[in-house]
Amino acid sequence: MKKIIGMFFVLSILFVGATPSSAKSLFKDVPVDHYAYDSIKWAKDFGVIGGYPNGTFKPNQVITEQQFASILVNYFDLEQVDEELKKHTPATTASDANYETLAAYSVPLNGYFDNSIRGKAVKRGVVAQAIAHVADGKQNLSKSIEFLLDHAISTGQNPQYENKDIAKFFGATNNITRAQVVSLFHRLDLKDYHYISDDAENSYINTTKKSLLERANAGKSQVDKSLRTGALGSTTSTTTNSWNGNYSYYYRWGSGEFDQSGRNLRISKTTDENFYIELETFDGRFNGTVKGYASILSKTKAMMYEPVKGNGDRCVIEFEKLSNAIKITELDCESERGANTNFSGTLKKK
Repeated sequence: MKKIIGMFFVLSILFVGATPSSAKSLFKDVPVDHYAYDSIKWAKDFGVIGGYPNGTFKPNQVITEQQFASILVNYFDLEQVDEELKKHTPATTASDANYETLAAYSVPLNGYFDNSIRGKAVKRGVVAQAIAHVADGKQNLSKSIEFLLDHAISTGQNPQYENKDIAKFFGATNNITRAQVVSLFHRLDLKDYHYISDDAENSYINTTKKSLLERANAGKSQVDKSLRTGALGSTTSTTTNSWNGNYSYYYRWGSGEFDQSGRNLRISKTTDENFYIELETFDGRFNGTVKGYASILSKTKAMMYEPVKGNGDRCVIEFEKLSNAIKITELDCESERGANTNFSGTLKKK
């Protein structure tokens, strides 16, 4: 296990040194006698969650899953990852980085692959499972709730179900407000729960070499069936064949035998990570062939850093996917073809 202390040590100094006047500066909708005043002040002071631009905190507003995800990342100071999740709703959002981070730790959440789910209210049961996973290890719904109750981090909402149905007693299917969530994390802090469980840490270390999508699916699958919503991420490549094809460019500037230039590009074997290229080049008297693998950087960008062994010297090529075309930019590819033969242009799909 590792203990997250850096942020809390520094901010503890700031908190201890706060003046009485700064202590009164909070949010205009959180009076000093609000039940969660101390928790909200703690969360603000330690950068766990902030308020809104109009100076409010909206303590009674239900919290969305993406807001909860942000708190979870901030509180435990979880480490970000470079890998991107392939979502069912591909539009980029500000919450992507947090969900990719939480996917690396296999945290139980519903919104990994769907932006609309992220923007909906998160249920108390999901909150319980997510916190318990990071703080105490992989747990089902009942064990997650027990963890919160046994350590006085949360209480039940429906006493008529006590000792009868722990999920109903806890109110697992109920929404949870911003003030209630902040209170949970404040109690975690007071009880020194800043550790990351072995289960979460091992998922992040990833000695089994699982993809981010597989770890996100593992987290989503942990969510109790009564609380789970939305489809799992697809393990079928969404990029396969999207780059594949034959592309060409041809230009003649005179009637002579060598008054022409062109490129013939074949892309094949596309995966989520790379594709194979065969590029035939001719520039006047100079011609050549380059073969190698290009790394996919995004949905429309790729880069080949060097050819496969025995297929030419160093040659860096940038690829940009367009509609029925590929734009290529050759960098440092002149060694076999002569000076001034690097090419930048658009090849149309045949």
